[in-house]
Amino acid sequence: MWHSYFYQIQKKYSMRVSKKDSLIIRLDGKNATKTRKNDFLNNYPGSFINSMEACAKYFTKKYNCYAMLGSDEISFIFPKPSNVINDLDKEHDDHSNEISALFSQYYFDYFNNIYKLEKIFWHAKCFSIDKNKIVSYLKFRSNVIANVLTTYFLIKNNSYRGGNDSLEQRIEKCKKSQNYFVLKDIQNGVLYYNGLKIDLNEFYNGNIKELDIPQIEEIPTIDLLDF
Repeated sequence: MWHSYFYQIQKKYSMRVSKKDSLIIRLDGKNATKTRKNDFLNNYPGSFINSMEACAKYFTKKYNCYAMLGSDEISFIFPKPSNVINDLDKEHDDHSNEISALFSQYYFDYFNNIYKLEKIFWHAKCFSIDKNKIVSYLKFRSNVIANVLTTYFLIKNNSYRGGNDSLEQRIEKCKKSQNYFVLKDIQNGVLYYNGLKIDLNEFYNGNIKELDIPQIEEIPTIDLLDF
């Protein structure tokens, strides 16, 4: 009796994901934006965004999936959920809590093996969406990322005055800064597919176009302490 009772409670809080629809696993860095140590703008070996991109490249190639990243969040989109589900669990468990728990541990290990400034823990959420909603989901997360990064940039630039500015107004303020170049290419998020960094706007139009990525030493950076 007790076995059945506790199993039912466990099952109540464990949602099954669809193996036919696309699977989303979104990870958010726990308290990552609350410390000044983490730099979400500059891309150099071992930086926060560089470590995120390394994870995106590795996992999207491993699972033939997409990843959208920006600020302290990354979403993995699996058009074929079985690619990741079967790899994570030999029993092919399709419950969201099991998938998110296992995947977040893999991500934690890979990310923190690269990023050495401080150990980052990750919240994970897992759910299914219709395959036709992938672009809509990316646009939704892109808007969230843009809101966070433009606000972050203005704060670091001592140009944030609070208030009710729209995203478009904040973007225009960011563009007036001589340091806008570090934000421009990541402002709306960075998209990876199958190990490749691809053009986000081209993807919205139904195309897969790999971006020309400069050598890491050619990417300009700024000293956030000078903001």
